[in-house]
Amino acid sequence: MAKLSLAALVPLRSDIAHKVTELDQERENNAFCVYIKGDKAEEPSRSFTLITEELEEAREDFRQIDELIHGANLAHHILWNKQEISLFTAMQTAKHMRKEAASLKRYGSMKKEELNTGRFYNGGEQTITRAMYDIEKARENGLQLERKVKRLSQLIEDECHKIFLEFPQAEKYIDLED
Repeated sequence: MAKLSLAALVPLRSDIAHKVTELDQERENNAFCVYIKGDKAEEPSRSFTLITEELEEAREDFRQIDELIHGANLAHHILWNKQEISLFTAMQTAKHMRKEAASLKRYGSMKKEELNTGRFYNGGEQTITRAMYDIEKARENGLQLERKVKRLSQLIEDECHKIFLEFPQAEKYIDLED
């Protein structure tokens, strides 16, 4: 029986999703044939029925691996900020932290004041845009948050390499021999 780390199951899930897309496209390509009246239609090398069966099987494999990954992400925990959180929560937290770090760094790259050229308000008077926050503090907070999210991501990655799950269908998509 194929036992793979959670870290290995994630790219396998992506491979299976790609296989589903390929089979769906192959079925679309083989579903119809255009030929000249009086000539014989060229039969595709693989039948619509066979491709449909393979597609249904790949979709079921995708559903099962997706459920397996999501279940593991909810069942396994890491220690973060002195509390135990699920891998799912950790991943969501990391995603939000990355977005916030990027925003803070962007705010930290702005000018304190900037003359708005080409924008005239109040009867043709020039306007100035002024940052209503501490630019340097925003930049520092963004960099600090970026370091924290890197640490959280490393904890998630480490835990994913420790978790092993059975997924017998893996042998259909990857070579498990060493």
